Amino acid sequence: MKKYIISAILVAMLGQLSIAQDYRIGIKLGPTLSLSRTSTDGNSTSIERDGSAVKFLIGAFVDLPFKENYHFHTGINFASKTTRVSVTDASVLAGRPVSERYDHEYLQIPLLLKLYTNEVVLDTRAFFNFGVVPELRLNTDNESNAVELVREFRSFDLSGNFGGGLEHSIGVNTRVYASLNYYLGFLNQVKTQNALYDDFQIKSNLFSLELGIKF
Repeated sequence: MKKYIISAILVAMLGQLSIAQDYRIGIKLGPTLSLSRTSTDGNSTSIERDGSAVKFLIGAFVDLPFKENYHFHTGINFASKTTRVSVTDASVLAGRPVSERYDHEYLQIPLLLKLYTNEVVLDTRAFFNFGVVPELRLNTDNESNAVELVREFRSFDLSGNFGGGLEHSIGVNTRVYASLNYYLGFLNQVKTQNALYDDFQIKSNLFSLELGIKF
């Protein structure tokens, strides 16, 4: 099913490119900081974030201008994330906290509006972007495997994206940029959890430093 969804997205993107007159394509990569937001609906179970992890993001994209200084930004990102949580319940394991780590691989489809300023210095413009990022989970590994707090993660996530950076022209058709982005997960990642604990929620946060080049 995931393969069909990815194929449909690629076809749609190619269709947009075929009608665009002045699009730019490029690649990007960079380090990320992955962490989680947690909450619980019960009174006996407590859940907390148990640290963060440095991961990475790599992707290909296209910028489609539709008005001066206004662009639609889309593409495909491969992003790795980590879920690190500590759960405590007085009625389970004599109230001892259980910490587990899950490493994920996601395919992201950014759908962003990108707004450019005029030149702030010679051949350099600032930009700001915001929008939504549908995400498909490709794989998850549980490094701890102590209690298996989360039995199954959802296959789909949706994040909001907010960011900005600087873009510099190094030739007639070549530009490089650097940007900071914040991906705010909207959905609970947990599909099925360990039934010994009260219901809890885990949502993802991702901060990225993205370096890119486009042509």
